[in-house]
Amino acid sequence: MSAFEVTPEEFLTEAEGKLSKEGFALVKRSYELSAKAHEGQKRLSGQPYIIHPVNVANIILQDFAPDDKMISAGLLHDVVEDTPYTKEDMIRDFGIEIAELVSGVTKVSKIKKNQNKEIVAAENVRRMLMASIEDPRVMLIKLADKIHNMRTLGFQPPEKQERIAKEVFTVYAPLAGRLGIYKVKSDLEDMAFQILHPEEYRRIKSIVAEKRIDRDDHIREITSVLEEKLKEAGLDARIEGRAKHFYSIHKKLIDKEKKAEEIYDLRAVRIITTEIRDCYGALGVIHTHYTPIPGRFKDYIATPKTNLYQSLHTTVIGNDGRPLEVQIRTEEMNRYAERGIAAHWSYKENSYDRLDDKFSSRWKDGLQRLLEHSDDPGEFIDELKGELHEDEVFAFTPKGDIFEFPKGATVLDFAFRIHTNVGLRTKAAKVNGKITPIRTVLNSGDQVEIVTDKNAKPSPIWEKIVRTPSAKQKLRQYFRKEKDELKGQYTVSKSSNIAISEKDIDTIKEIRAEKKQFKRNTSKDSNIGIIAGGFKDILIRIANCCTPVPGDEIIGFITQGRGVSVHRKNCEFVQNYSEQKKINVRWDGLQKAIPVRVHVSAYDRPKIYMEIVGAISKTDTNILEAGATATGEGTVLAKFLLEIEHLDQLKEILDSIKSIPNIITVERTKT
Repeated sequence: MSAFEVTPEEFLTEAEGKLSKEGFALVKRSYELSAKAHEGQKRLSGQPYIIHPVNVANIILQDFAPDDKMISAGLLHDVVEDTPYTKEDMIRDFGIEIAELVSGVTKVSKIKKNQNKEIVAAENVRRMLMASIEDPRVMLIKLADKIHNMRTLGFQPPEKQERIAKEVFTVYAPLAGRLGIYKVKSDLEDMAFQILHPEEYRRIKSIVAEKRIDRDDHIREITSVLEEKLKEAGLDARIEGRAKHFYSIHKKLIDKEKKAEEIYDLRAVRIITTEIRDCYGALGVIHTHYTPIPGRFKDYIATPKTNLYQSLHTTVIGNDGRPLEVQIRTEEMNRYAERGIAAHWSYKENSYDRLDDKFSSRWKDGLQRLLEHSDDPGEFIDELKGELHEDEVFAFTPKGDIFEFPKGATVLDFAFRIHTNVGLRTKAAKVNGKITPIRTVLNSGDQVEIVTDKNAKPSPIWEKIVRTPSAKQKLRQYFRKEKDELKGQYTVSKSSNIAISEKDIDTIKEIRAEKKQFKRNTSKDSNIGIIAGGFKDILIRIANCCTPVPGDEIIGFITQGRGVSVHRKNCEFVQNYSEQKKINVRWDGLQKAIPVRVHVSAYDRPKIYMEIVGAISKTDTNILEAGATATGEGTVLAKFLLEIEHLDQLKEILDSIKSIPNIITVERTKT
């Protein structure tokens, strides 16, 4: 048995000392049933299987909360999955509350032959998240289960070790962070890091051990100085050195492009006070005595994280010229940071409803957003991983309501977070009082006011603007519904408003036949995404005279041997076609990008051309051709060929260029 594990006897002794008489009786009864149900089962280590649920229950007892029902569920969490004992049996013997906790942790039915394991894993995560909305203890039990699995992972074959470690690293460690249980998050990351990158893990561990004496001496010296300075300021606080876990060191070395030998720079202390006001007093002492590094101060007391984590973070330069990371928080904040959601629990009633209302609301909202990812299991888990690993950005409404977003989120994400209908009707936004486009990226501390228009409609290009999976999902639902409605409205018959003759109907048949041959010969214009006369398989040619893009109002004309020519409705060449050759055309969802020419005239000055290029680039538009010439009159003419997917994208580009000083004209051109 490893140093981390306890025997059943040791666990029961600990539980008896920490639980009420009634609570311990429930736990002991749960242990006895679990031991009997798992009798004869062995782990890969050769130990009796009961060692696993016992240690899961012990982790809950020691690290989370003395909650007898949660501990009992930890003891019973594999019984329904691995033995003949059913959920109905559990309801009869232990009540509905414990049965539901176990059900939330239990995996879906065993993997069938040829069933994708990743899809099953994704479905297990989704079910666990859904159950955790109703009772967050489900996730705590699951985390305890993962902790013990990782501690004993060495008995698994290498390929399974890697698969489990990846899942823990990408899903469960970040979820522990969302719960605010940072110690568990760090432990899971380190254990997964050791499996996934063993050489780097051993290298960092070795260097940390070599420099331990030097580091500890520096921390003692810093602590002594700070204690004296805080005492002089009349502040009641204690200081402790903060050990940095191996994965966080690895990540910082990569982010800062440093060598592991420079690890001595990664020193940290934590100042713990009794009052909030003393936190800010201690910050003043730190910033007076040491030089703060600009941009490295974060106030999570005034602006708590979604999981209600609170602390002041700052990095300063010590007297020896080395960086020093400092966290400042109260005793209560420190308890929350160590125990996360478990610190918010009501030990008297052990009820989720007894959680702090503010925390409960944030918790439910946060999990609900995680569940708004794609219905496809593969996409769901990929999107979930991406969102969980993003850095956080905090933005506010004018009323002071705070929302958390992944780094890179835009004001359009903010709009959808407020409400789906607000997102769908967004026209622009005021960020810190200034009108900005919907693509504007949010920064922490931004105050955002969404400007809506009842006549506004989402553009397909919006799916590339939003960064949060929940906003993407809402847009997908909108466009699916819109497409279904269009299909229901759009029918083709001789009595329709398609003004074509019987002869032209024969021509359409020829064009459709040409399309098949055309697709074999070339891909040009073959996937434009236009429906003509009710058909998708008609040969389409985008007119070069006006190059319509999705979002433009368009008109089509039948041409002999060249398919259907599509123009903008306001194109001057439309008058050259006979009314009898007209055919109904419409855009069909997201389109292939279409080349569009844009000319920019500006007063010549240093860097003007690069600023124009930058204005285009920030809209994520591909530049096919670019060039600029001086006109000889103190002006410059810049010409671009851009790939445009929608009219809204083109409008955004033109507006972005117009915002540059010294621009004279910006226009879409034919050549």
